[in-house]
Amino acid sequence: MKTKVFITFLFLLAGGGVAGADIVELDLFSLGCPTNFDSNSHSWSSEFDLGVQFSEITSVYIDWSGEITAGLAVEVDNPDDPFPIDVGVFSSLGIPFDGHLTDALWGGEETYPAPESFSCLSEFLNGSDPFSYLYDGQSVITIDYTEKIFWFGSDIIYIEHGSVVLNSAKLVVEGTIIPEPSTIVFLGFGILGIKIKTPKN
Repeated sequence: MKTKVFITFLFLLAGGGVAGADIVELDLFSLGCPTNFDSNSHSWSSEFDLGVQFSEITSVYIDWSGEITAGLAVEVDNPDDPFPIDVGVFSSLGIPFDGHLTDALWGGEETYPAPESFSCLSEFLNGSDPFSYLYDGQSVITIDYTEKIFWFGSDIIYIEHGSVVLNSAKLVVEGTIIPEPSTIVFLGFGILGIKIKTPKN
């Protein structure tokens, strides 16, 4: 996978070494993630390469914000009494999903017809596989639009579909990064230099 991405690393130093709390962030817009999701453009997927390898991954989540506008529905037997109903968005990792999905982020019903704002972290649920397929930093991410009307069967229909607008969306991976050999050598020389310059008591 050769995808051009923008990545931010956060290394926490403790006790003279690198603690197991490295954070890698990937801006999904840099992969071509759209800002609008609705019933006509309901899904987006992309391969990605974080450019690092992990020995352990503790959590993976999406840090995103935007606005959700509810749909408008009616009961088949009462078409003259429309009501707003939530729509949402969720994400999955891998092909197939590999058991890692976020819970759907629902909204819009309470503020209809105005959109409902959101800004939150959505964690990928850790199934039986603890993200081992992501240890090489490569996978596929998918974002899907969804509607609550699917839960009601054929008794309720939409007369107006909703939508989700993303203002920001970042994939965040927390774990332990395997340093490149050149980095290990650099750290070794740095520690050696500190020892040499440290005066003896």
